[in-house]
Order: sequence, then structure tokens, then C-alpha cells
Amino acid sequence: MTAVQHIPRKELSQFSENDLEFIYDQSKLKDFIGLPFSMANIEKQIELKKDCFDIKSRDQLVNVLQTQYLDVRQNDDALSQINRLKEPDTFSVTTGHQLCLLGGPMYFFIKIIHVIKLTEILNEKYPKNHFVPIFWMASEDHDSEEINHLHLFNKRIHWDHGQTGAVGRFKNEGLQEIFEDLTNLFSESRQEELMHVFHSFQGKTYGAAFRNWLNDIFSEKGLVVIDGDDRELKSMFGPIMKRELTQNFSNEIIQKTNQNLKAIGRKIQVHSRDINLFGLSEGSRNRIIKSDQHFLIDEKKYSREELLTKLENDPDMFSPNAILRPLYQECILPNLCYVGGMAEMNYWAQLKGIFEESEIPYPLLQFRSNVLWIDRSTKKRMESLGLAIKEIFKDTELIIQKYVDKTDANPLKEEDLEEGLAQIEAEFLKASDEQKHLHPWIGAELNKMKKAVAHIKSKILKEKKKSQEENLLKIQKIKETLFPSKQLQERHQNLLHFCNANSYQSVIDNLYEGIDPLNDGFTIISEI
Repeated sequence: MTAVQHIPRKELSQFSENDLEFIYDQSKLKDFIGLPFSMANIEKQIELKKDCFDIKSRDQLVNVLQTQYLDVRQNDDALSQINRLKEPDTFSVTTGHQLCLLGGPMYFFIKIIHVIKLTEILNEKYPKNHFVPIFWMASEDHDSEEINHLHLFNKRIHWDHGQTGAVGRFKNEGLQEIFEDLTNLFSESRQEELMHVFHSFQGKTYGAAFRNWLNDIFSEKGLVVIDGDDRELKSMFGPIMKRELTQNFSNEIIQKTNQNLKAIGRKIQVHSRDINLFGLSEGSRNRIIKSDQHFLIDEKKYSREELLTKLENDPDMFSPNAILRPLYQECILPNLCYVGGMAEMNYWAQLKGIFEESEIPYPLLQFRSNVLWIDRSTKKRMESLGLAIKEIFKDTELIIQKYVDKTDANPLKEEDLEEGLAQIEAEFLKASDEQKHLHPWIGAELNKMKKAVAHIKSKILKEKKKSQEENLLKIQKIKETLFPSKQLQERHQNLLHFCNANSYQSVIDNLYEGIDPLNDGFTIISEI
């Protein structure tokens, strides 16, 4: 069993003022985003999207998704949702992520569950419409180092695949050996379930296996997984890619927006290129570079006419980068809202201009839920030390100092010391007011005294900490458990980390029960 509570994120040092604007007050970002996220603005976004996403687009999307799901086992729930996308009153809420090994850090699952829960709320609030949760597989990403590992039990589990290019096209050699090794890390009571989880990760490519795995976990919750690395979907985006190749329209718009963002002190998350497209082929994904006479893709030259012919005949050989990928998504989906992390929010804030130029509605943006999972053992240690959950978010040294002060029977009254030193200084200076030539010497001697007092204070505090060494080590252990490598737990630990004491499905179920997409707080899930 678990208990859930929420801590306002504005009370935690992990979030900057700029972060908090995306969470609490998007109206301050009106020049860089569309409508601020709110339940009231869902209806307005529906009207915006309805006007530009026609039946033909819906039919194309549904046909592609039905084809993508042909090889997916037990796909009836997903196909039912996909068929609903044909209807003009059906819309999507989307999140996406790189195809990290078994999801990578836990926030992968948090994003998906957040989107599922949000669509459930919308389906209840707006029964005349239907809302489908969608996960966008970043299958065209070529950053293998980002996806080839996970962290588990203080180990870095690494898939040494030796492949390059779009990760969704990778072969799966070596994965089953990794899964067997992972299974052996768990108690016998957990191994059977985990063998089933790992067995679901199968397919002709890494992308296909990833979809099968996600479908096995989330299809009953209505999740639809889409792979943008698709010829038919790319053809829908073809006119915008053609414009990018012939007019380089996006970069100039992005650069102007970047200057405006810098002017108000906001971060530039991603960098734009002259052409924000890649050339995609088996084993490679390379920038398209334009010169006066030709286009260059991985040292191969194309004339303008040759490249446009290639785009017409083989649109799947082109791939949008981080600048155009969101535009591609919104071009092919009846989407209302994108749910993402803070880095995603920051780069979406760079993109409003290219949406307006392309006459595609800019979606609502919502910052995903944050979750800290406190296992039963850690919770007991915290209780024995009298540590409040909110307190554990602070820097380790601050927690330790507060604990020492709280448990000290004879605390050092530092304010009294400082006040006494200030009084001594004032008295000496007053007494020597008629001998001002002594003031520099007095100041020097007083500084020596202050240093001596500071040394004594440091020595006393060090001894006090030494007397509490066992409990202070417990605090450090708690902090490292909940904030591994000084990161938020959700950004480091894989979901499997919690699956020796709990079943895989129960961890997902508890995340599902704990996450509230309309609560602005940091979610704490504690085992009881």
C-alpha cells in the first residue's frame, strides 16, 4: 500500500522562477506560447484544431496507425482507440520521449501516466468529445548514448549494440541477454513477472519492440503509440519540408524568437540550423547543408531539383530535427495539448512563430507531474530521525545542520556570539575615539579575535556532528537513496528499481493512483 501527498513546487528549490511560470502562470509567456493551459481553454483549443484538421487527415492517420499496429499482440484496445480518431469530435493529448532502454529514468512512465489520466478527466468533463492519449516514439533520434542504458541498483546497465542511425530502426541483437541478466538481479518471487515484461519487448526492430512493450503495459488504459518514422505520415508533412528546403523559413523565425527570449532572461534550449531537416538512410541520419550550388547530405551532393524529387518520391528519407519535430507532430495529429518536462517546455517556447507561419494551431502546453517514491525502509529511517518529507528536498548540509541544531541539548547561541563581538568592537572603538591612530591596530586585533572565535565555533560544531555521526550517515544515505547522484530520483532510477519489494504492475498502478494531472504540486508516493 502507498500514501500520496503533494508539496507545492513553488516551495522547493529545485524549480527556478522561469520553471514556475510554466507551472503556475503561463499568462506571463503569452508572447511565446498559445493559450495558457487550463480546463477552460480546452474548448477553445478544440475549436482551433477542428477548423484545420479535416476528415482526409484523420483517415490518413488512422490508416497509418492501423498498419503500425498489425504486428502488435493483443492490440484490440489500441485499435478501438485508433478507430475513434476517425471521428471529427475526437482529439488527442500527446507526450513523447526517446526510446530509452526499458524506459530509462522513471519520468518516462510519469509522462505517459499523466497523459492517460488527463484524457480520462477530459472524457468525463466533455462527454460530447473523445480524447485519446498518445505516446510519440522518438524513433528517428540518432543519439544512441541517450537510449542505450538504464540505472538499476547502483549499476549502469548498458546495451552495447554497435549500431548507428535512427534508433527505431536498430536490430535487437543482445537485448535478450541483457534481460536475462536483469532478471537474475531480482528475487525469485519477482522473476516470473519480469520475464513476462521483458518477453513483451520483441519485434523486427527496436522501435517495433518498444511499441509492443508499451502496448503490453498501457493499452488497457487507452494509450496509442505512434511512430513518426513513416512514409505516409512524412508525405502529410511534405509541403512544409519542401518549404524548409526551398525557403529555409524556420531558422530566421526561430532566431528572432530566441532574441526575445534572451531579452527576458529565458534559456535557449535547442539551436536552430539553416535547414532544420536531416537526411535519413539505413545506418545514418545526417544534417542537410545548403550551399550556393547544391545540397550536401553526408558528403553526397544533390541539386535543388534532385533533392525535391527525392522528397516527392521518398519522404521517409527526410527527418525533422528538434525544431520541426513538434510542427510535424501537430501537422499529423488532432492534438490539443502536449505534456512534457521543463526542457521540452523551454524549446516549445521557441516555436510559436513557425506554427503561425505554417498556419497550424499551437497546442496547449502542460508541465508533467513530478514524483518522488519513498520506499518503506527509507520512510522508517526518516521517521526515526524526525525528518519531514519537504525537508529532504534541501541540500544535505542544510539538513544535517538543522538536525544537529534540533537534537543539541546545549546549542551554541551564534547570534549571542555575534552580538557580543559587535559590542566589544564598538566599546574599543568608542574608548579610543580620541586616539584614532589606534583604530587600524584595534581592527587587526579584533579580526584575529573573530578568526579565533570562528575556529572555536567550528571545532565545537565539528565535535557535535561527530557525536551524531551514526545518524548523520543515515541522513546522507536517505538523501542518496531519494536523490541519487544529486539528481531528482525520477531523472535517474528506472522503474525496476522499486520492483524487488513490489511487483512491476503494482508500481505502475501506484503511480497511476498517485498522479493527478491537475495538481500543481510535487507528488510524494510513500510505501506504508
